[in-house]
Amino acid sequence: MPIFDDFDDDFDAVAERARDPDAGIRRVAMLGLAESVDPGAVDLLLVGLKDTDADVREAAAKALDEHAGLPAALGLIDALDDAAEAVRLAAAESLADKKEPASAPRLIARAQENTGPQSAFVRTAALRALRDMQDPAAMPVALAALTDPEIAVRREALGVLGYLKADAALPALLLAATDPEAAVRRAVMAALVFVKSGTAGVPALIAGLKDAHWQVREEAAFSIGKAKLPEAVDPLMRAANDDAWQVQAKAVNALGKLKARAAVPVVADALGHDLSNVRKEAAAALGEIADPSAVGALEAAFDDPDPDVRKLVRWALERCRAAA
Repeated sequence: MPIFDDFDDDFDAVAERARDPDAGIRRVAMLGLAESVDPGAVDLLLVGLKDTDADVREAAAKALDEHAGLPAALGLIDALDDAAEAVRLAAAESLADKKEPASAPRLIARAQENTGPQSAFVRTAALRALRDMQDPAAMPVALAALTDPEIAVRREALGVLGYLKADAALPALLLAATDPEAAVRRAVMAALVFVKSGTAGVPALIAGLKDAHWQVREEAAFSIGKAKLPEAVDPLMRAANDDAWQVQAKAVNALGKLKARAAVPVVADALGHDLSNVRKEAAAALGEIADPSAVGALEAAFDDPDPDVRKLVRWALERCRAAA
C-alpha cells in the first residue's frame, strides 16, 4: 500500500508536505520519498537531513537508503555527526548499503578522524561503508585501525581487509588473531576466509577452532569450510563434538564441503543430534561426501521427525548409493 494512500501521491504533493510546518507530516513525506524516482527526491531528502526535528532527519536518512549517487552518500556521511543518536545510526545503516565508489576518499578521511564526540562512531561507520567497495586505497587505513582502542573500529577494519583478500594484510591479520576481544578475533576468522592451503593463515584458523569463545570457533569452522582447507579435517572432526551446537553445525558443514571421507563416522553421529539444525547439516554433508559407507546411517535417519532433514537424507542416500 502506498504511504500516501489518502491523497494524491505525485511528487509535487510529497514535496509540498516535505515543507509542511507540521514535523509529523514532514516525516511521513521523507518516508514517501524513499519510493520516488523523481530526480528531485534526493534534494528534498538532503534538506530533510538538516531538518530541525530529529524524527524527520532520521526518516530522511532511512529513505536515502533507496537512492544511489554521490550526493546521497555525501549527505549520509555528514549525517554521521548528527546530534541525535537515532539519526546517526540510520545514516550509518543507509551508508553501509551505498557502495558509491566516488565517496571512498571522503570515507577514508573520516575513517581516520580522532577528534570530536562521535569520532569513534564515525570511524566505525566509515570503515563499514568502505568494506563492500573493495577499494585498495582503504587498506592502509584499515591496517592502522587494527590498533584502534575501540573494539567496533578494529572489527570493521578487519571486515575491510577480509573483503580486499590481500596477502599483504596477512601478517597484521595473524597478529589481530590474538586480540583480547572475542568480537575482534571472530572478525579475524571471517577475514581469513581467503587463505589458501599451505599458507600461514591456515594455522590461525585451526587455532580458532579451540578459541575460548564459541562464536570465534563457529566463524573459524565456517571460513575453513569456505576456503576448503584439507589440513583442517582432523581439527574439524574434533570440533564436530564441540560444546556449542552452532560450532558443531559449522564443523559438519565444513567437512561436507571438504568431501572428507574419513569424517563419515563423525558426521553420521551428528544425524542423531537433538537439534534438527545439526541433523540437517549432517545429512547435507553426507550427501556432499557421497561415500557408500554412510548408507546405513542415512537409512536409519529416513524417518527423522523434521521434514527438511528427511528431504536431505533422501538426497544424500541417492548420492551415496550412486557412488556405491
